[in-house]
Amino acid sequence: MIDIPVENFVFIVCTLVGGGLLLLTVLLDDILGAVFDFDIAGTSLMPLLLSFISMFGVGGLFATEILDVHGGQAALVGTVFGLVGMGIAWVLFSLLRRAQADEPFSTSDLVGDDAYVAVSIPAGRYGSVLVKKE
Repeated sequence: MIDIPVENFVFIVCTLVGGGLLLLTVLLDDILGAVFDFDIAGTSLMPLLLSFISMFGVGGLFATEILDVHGGQAALVGTVFGLVGMGIAWVLFSLLRRAQADEPFSTSDLVGDDAYVAVSIPAGRYGSVLVKKE
């Protein structure tokens, strides 16, 4: 049986669960964010929390394995990593949100606007018209 310290087990679970759910959130358009309808400056809360959890795990593992600190000190390093990861996720998700296109217009938005017929259309037949939306 492999003997893994409890703190490392917690950090590994945080890394895997947080990272896996963050990946699902990115790929499936924030399905978890629909449960908690809360935004921070236009960015859903769920990707931020998941990035914090996953980076907390990474930072904790870094502290225990590389820096050879344990307990509260490892949790503090994990918290710093988590806050940095959360900040990076906030910046990336904010940039992605701003890059989205506006809602497309529909044909009902064109009702009442001027239309121009390029070629005369015989009665009872189909033809084409040009409608400019300003």
